[in-house]
Amino acid sequence: MLNLIHGRSGALSFAVTFVLSLFCLQGFAQNDITADADAAFDRGGYFEAAKDYQVAYAKLKGDLEEKGRVCFLIGECYRLGRALPASEEWYGRAIDLKWAADHPEVFQNYGLVLMGQGEFDDAVDQFQKFKSNGGDATVADSFISSCNNAAESLIVGDSRFVVEAVVMANSPSFDFALTFADKRGEEVIFASSRSSSTGSGEDPITGESYMDLFSAEVDRKGKWSIPEPLGNTINSPSNEGGVTLDSKFKTLYFTRCLVDKGDNFPCDIYRSERVGTRWGAAEELPVLNRMEDDSSQVGQPTMTPDDAYMVFVSDMQGGQGGRDLWYIEWNDASSEWGSPMNMGPDVNSSSDEFFPHIRKNGDLYFASGRPGGMGGLDILKATWTGNGMTFEAPEFMEYPINTASDDFALVYHPKKEQGFLSSDRPESKGKDDIFSFEMPPLEFDYVPYVYDYDTGMPIAGATVTVTGNEGESVTGTSDDEGGVEDGRWEIGAESTYSVSISMDGYINAGDQFSTVGLSKSTNFIKEYLLREVVTNEDYPMPLVQYEFAKADLVVDEAVNSKDSLDYLVDLLDRNPKFVISLEAHTDTRGGNQANDALSQRRAETCVNYLVERGIETERLQPLGRGESMPLISDAEIAALATDEEREAAHQMNRRTVFRITSFDYVPE
Repeated sequence: MLNLIHGRSGALSFAVTFVLSLFCLQGFAQNDITADADAAFDRGGYFEAAKDYQVAYAKLKGDLEEKGRVCFLIGECYRLGRALPASEEWYGRAIDLKWAADHPEVFQNYGLVLMGQGEFDDAVDQFQKFKSNGGDATVADSFISSCNNAAESLIVGDSRFVVEAVVMANSPSFDFALTFADKRGEEVIFASSRSSSTGSGEDPITGESYMDLFSAEVDRKGKWSIPEPLGNTINSPSNEGGVTLDSKFKTLYFTRCLVDKGDNFPCDIYRSERVGTRWGAAEELPVLNRMEDDSSQVGQPTMTPDDAYMVFVSDMQGGQGGRDLWYIEWNDASSEWGSPMNMGPDVNSSSDEFFPHIRKNGDLYFASGRPGGMGGLDILKATWTGNGMTFEAPEFMEYPINTASDDFALVYHPKKEQGFLSSDRPESKGKDDIFSFEMPPLEFDYVPYVYDYDTGMPIAGATVTVTGNEGESVTGTSDDEGGVEDGRWEIGAESTYSVSISMDGYINAGDQFSTVGLSKSTNFIKEYLLREVVTNEDYPMPLVQYEFAKADLVVDEAVNSKDSLDYLVDLLDRNPKFVISLEAHTDTRGGNQANDALSQRRAETCVNYLVERGIETERLQPLGRGESMPLISDAEIAALATDEEREAAHQMNRRTVFRITSFDYVPE
């Protein structure tokens, strides 16, 4: 039987994986040679079973069917015990012995091993073989989809979390499932099978020493003290792990799985009170009535911030399949915990769920082997609705929180946007290791460069002013290379900025940029082209169009002439000394006199719009140019192939341009 200290055997894929494994064991007559190995496997002693199966394999002679079964089960022992490279060899032997032809689960579980090591293409090949040899196509396709998602996540690098191994915390053994033990986040407690743990002998599941709880101090710079065992009031010759504390950090809840004669008995939650700097005697928390249920496992507790609920893991009846998240509620009136309640299908799945953690804001984090992740165990987040024990649908966290390896037991710091998780990713020092994670603050840089529009050469001495949406502004000056480094720009998140660029003898320009909605640090490298001021020369502007034979502006889905004129409003606002002429042109259809009058009305339409937008009348002169200055001649238009092309050419002639007539305007 599996315990909930480590809680990972059988959780590395869908629940069907473990079911299939047991089916293979039970569906064939057990050979006397493998009886001890089969018994060890059945109770979850995978390390012990692997050794016994290999002894049995050497004794088996001509029975290829039995040899295939044994090879597969050795592979299962190594997979479920997380010795993934070793499992590959034995799955391969089972396939070579043709055992997989009638037992496609070999291909499935071989694929899981490859997936857990990040070998996604090879894993997909095995899942395809699983499907083509009679395996469940839905299961196969879900694994293939997970492989594809994981491979893409590794390429994209989905989140800005930074994850690093905690060198000072980890040993060559298992180190995992850390929790914070004080309100400052400077004391931590975690589980480990390191050599200094209590008791003797070897855990038949892991082949390591039995797990104990250790504590350490972590200073503000992240330096760890040497981890020390909690003491014999907590640690025992059995396995301890899966720990949490109440909101006052006075009561310790942890998991203990008793061991007797090599058998792993059901796990339970224990409680201990802090007495000064020590922990008092531990007592079992009666979550289950052991007189009625002596086989279900209970462990890995976590508390809500108000201590009103405890969430834990159990395989008791009434769940969604395998191991689920359950909760109990504290009754103030009776000073007792209530009956276990399953967290339901919105949180749980048919796969196993492990290592819950409830953050101070109420959000729930846990690990699961359900489909859609990156391989092995993956961490999910379920946002609290603000009402009791109800949460939104869980979502997988992104890389690098999740990887192709097992990732689990995430906990947040009580006060910071950082914390710890456990993983056996390749950077691990030993088996499972403790990793830190943090969400560094977003950083934004604004780097402007100013160049001459016509020559492309840098402009020195240009003034760049950046103004935030709160009204604060900073000004800098461009150097000989056109860059501005003296602005001391402080660009914040969720902010919008306007930019003004000015230089004597040039048309002042403007810009906007925003950090609203950005989830990654960004460098805004901007290049600005300033046009030299030249009087009585046509300046291009966005196209202003008119209705045929009318002075009405075209405003539709394709063309919005008012937007084009707004460009001119912005330019005049940025250059308050400019006086301009607005010159309207017609196409060549119609009489000269009529077109002169029409173009004048069109120019006046533009001027009136600018005045409505706040531009002084004295700065604007409307001029109608009629049909005297077409961009496209009648001969060129006549040579066009279609009516649509010819009409578009006429429309180009119906244009408006502006000229700077002076740049010394002084308001009255």
